[in-house]
Amino acid sequence: MAKIGHRFLGAAVGAVALMALGNGWLDGPASAAELKHVTVRLGFNYNAHRSAYLLGIDKGFYSDVGLDVSVLEGHGFTSSMQLVANKEDTFAIVDPPSLMLAVAQGMPLRMVAQIYQRSPNAVISWDEANIQAPKDLVGKTVSTLQGDTTTTMLFALLAKNHVDRNEVKIFAADGGTRNQVFLSKRAEAITGFSNDSYLGFKGANPNVRYFLYSDYGINTMGDGVAANVDTIKSSPDMVRGFVEATVRAYKYALAHPDESVDALLKRTTTTSRDVEIAKVVATRDLVNSPDTETHGFGYNSPAAWQSAETLMLDFGGLTKKAENIGDYFTNDFLPKK
Repeated sequence: MAKIGHRFLGAAVGAVALMALGNGWLDGPASAAELKHVTVRLGFNYNAHRSAYLLGIDKGFYSDVGLDVSVLEGHGFTSSMQLVANKEDTFAIVDPPSLMLAVAQGMPLRMVAQIYQRSPNAVISWDEANIQAPKDLVGKTVSTLQGDTTTTMLFALLAKNHVDRNEVKIFAADGGTRNQVFLSKRAEAITGFSNDSYLGFKGANPNVRYFLYSDYGINTMGDGVAANVDTIKSSPDMVRGFVEATVRAYKYALAHPDESVDALLKRTTTTSRDVEIAKVVATRDLVNSPDTETHGFGYNSPAAWQSAETLMLDFGGLTKKAENIGDYFTNDFLPKK
């Protein structure tokens, strides 16, 4: 047998190694120097139902796709979207109604993953008030958050269900005041999320109940991941990696809620770990739909967006219809089902 020269052998091994690296065969966790830093801006403070992003960092899901992710607290959806529109942040966690209003105002944003298929918006009330449907709000006081989507869509809920908004006392304030008005029973009801504030109130006092806006015709979906249109065009691989890692993180978090809450508690405090775990568990009911069964987790359904836009045009203050419903979102970066 002919001998293979050392020089030829070395060149061949080197070529194979380069091919392996180029095709990802030898990929391992990227070093810190190789990671691309990106930011994701929450709407408000760290909380359990959005702790999947924190868990994704701790589990290495983002570093696995070459990203060094910072999850930042926010001061409302509008502020978060403006930061992404200005390219001060990379991604923002927002809901479709907020994104529609922002796009109508000229913000260059697009949803790259629709995490919540069902809106968590809810009317939470004291049992003694016997509020079970929108019609039961007549003559009652509802404490709401000034400028929040839950407040905007409350008016849509009333209109959709033929309840005169003037017959419901709406008390809009900042978050702390809103909660105190409800807890002191100066309001029979309060707006919030079924997978967040409801469970927090119930942990303190079991005599509360809720109904979802979506049970009465107002389903505008919920949390999604938005990016700047320029970022989508200029860095598609980065966007794809972030979306894939986020989907992975959410699936893991919903299957392991205790670990997701542990990731949260590394960064903030809470009055009850069990309540926070319950919030993650409650999120399971919001992320699935017939569309995700067919197309996969995080799918943007054109029909659902069309329905949400119609609700916003009719009741939610949206004055400009998109030329194409796909102007609001893209499914190009979702993992293949």
